[in-house]
Amino acid sequence: MKKSKRLLPVRQLKHQAEREEARKLADLQRELQAARHQLGELEGYLKEYFETIQGQQNKVTQASQLGLYQAFISRLQHAINRQGELIQQRQIAVQAQTQKWIKASASLKTMDQLIDSARRHEELEESKREQKILDDRPFRGGNGF
Repeated sequence: MKKSKRLLPVRQLKHQAEREEARKLADLQRELQAARHQLGELEGYLKEYFETIQGQQNKVTQASQLGLYQAFISRLQHAINRQGELIQQRQIAVQAQTQKWIKASASLKTMDQLIDSARRHEELEESKREQKILDDRPFRGGNGF
């Protein structure tokens, strides 16, 4: 069996590995995008809540009601901070997975180059064999040229 044919199963494995790394990267990118979207919603909700409180500032007469507002804002800001941390973690994961995908892609490209090189070598050897047969034909007493 020719070397280029023997390398095809290895290439298939490398292709599957590269596709798997690409799929993981896409999943992580979707998670990062969803986390960013959620952060935007939380920040929008906080802004909306601040605007609502400012509109009702004259109506707030009890300290307990003001304390509830402040506690809610504090929890919302804490949630925003946690979401920011989650985004940073997701960004790190995306960067790490990008590197894994780049390695897998490079490995696949290297395998493709190796197979191409083997095919070229096989074609050259086949061409030399054919030429040798043609060159030897007149000496065998055949029909010749």
